[in-house]
Order: sequence, then structure tokens, then C-alpha cells
Amino acid sequence: MTIIRDHAGLTDSWALVHPQSNASLALITDPMQAIQQLGLTVDSPLNTWSAGKKYARGILGKRLDYVLYRQPNRPEQAVPRLQATEINVAFTNHVPGQIFSFSDHFGLEVTLEVSPPTDGTSSQDSTAPASSLSDATIDTVVQTLITCYRDSSKRSGKELTVFGVSLVVLVAVAIGTAWLRHSWANPIFIVFTILLSWLSTTAFYEGFVFGNWERNALMNVIEDLEVYKKGREVLAERQE
Repeated sequence: MTIIRDHAGLTDSWALVHPQSNASLALITDPMQAIQQLGLTVDSPLNTWSAGKKYARGILGKRLDYVLYRQPNRPEQAVPRLQATEINVAFTNHVPGQIFSFSDHFGLEVTLEVSPPTDGTSSQDSTAPASSLSDATIDTVVQTLITCYRDSSKRSGKELTVFGVSLVVLVAVAIGTAWLRHSWANPIFIVFTILLSWLSTTAFYEGFVFGNWERNALMNVIEDLEVYKKGREVLAERQE
């Protein structure tokens, strides 16, 4: 989010409208107060989809949803100015007539005000330039992403191990059913086979399909940041 906000020159609607959202979460004890003041949208104990999860117990939630915007950029032209004037967390109530929340994420509702352009003022004047990432920031982000990459590889390895073991057990069960002497045991083996098939399919998806997608995405960002850093070094050398 630091890269997206700073490097892309984007404005965080919540941070602009609620500058007090930087307050310490430890000072807030009420879940609804945390939602209203800090913009927490995920893992809230008030959300039925996460209230029962272990990682959601004892915490007030996380802020994982954003509304970001950037001023129009039309060189040498006067353009309207865009600014967030109000933003609130939405859909915190249950689905009407039901006992569950709309989603595992609460929503965000933002009001953006479009102001007429000032005479003679071009978009260049009203557009905040994107800041340049420092080498220290790039290095920190790259090291963090590398750690995530390694964790993803370990997790995929465990999932694929579960997948392999599940396949072996499935084959053993299929062979073992030939020696069944009691017909009442057939339903038990069928249910066990269905559950084991579900487990192996899920493990394969998590370990291979999603795992590869996740690592490719991480590697793309790492490579982009390294190319960006190297490009800046080349430009600096040319200027010297």
C-alpha cells in the first residue's frame, strides 16, 4: 500500500477524511467504534463470516479495503478537482431477514466532490506528483516479498505432500474394498473416499495451482522493483 499510495501518487480516501485513524487500536475496545474510527473491514467480531475463526477472536479487525483516487491529469488544460469529502464502512449489518453478514469483508461508501476548475489553472497545478521510492524502501519491500515467497514455497510443499499421501490412501482404500466381508461397511468406505478425495483436490489446488500463481505474482513484483531500482542507478550514472 505504501508503494501504491506514494509511488503512484494516489490519495487514500479514508486517511484524508479520517486523519485520526492513525490512533492506536489498543485505545479502542468496542468493535463498532473500531470500524467507524479506523475503517476496519476484515476479521471483525461483528462479521458472522469471521467471528468464529480463531484469528478473529480477541481482535477488533483489520483494514484491508481502500478507496484510492488521483487528480485528473491533462497538461495545459483546466480540469475539475477531485476530493473525498466523506467515507464510511458500509454493510456492517446482517442481510435483511437473515442471521449472517453480506460478506466476509465490510464495504466502503465514499463521497467524491468534483469542484469546478479555477480559471487559468491547469491539471499540472492540481495534480500531486508521485514521490520516488527510496532505495531503503525498495530493499525492505523486496526482502519482505522474498520472505513471503519462501513461506509460499514451504506451504505448497506441505499441501502437495498431503495431496500425495491422500492419493496413496485412496488407492489403498480402493484395493481394500475388494476384501470387505460386511456390506454395512460399504457406506463408511464411500463417505471416507469422498472426504479423502475432497482433501486431495483441495490440497492440489492450494499447493500447485494457487501456489504457483502466488509465487509468480510475488516474483513479478520483486523483479519490477529491482528493474526500477537498477533503472534509477543507470539514470544517475548518466547524469553524472
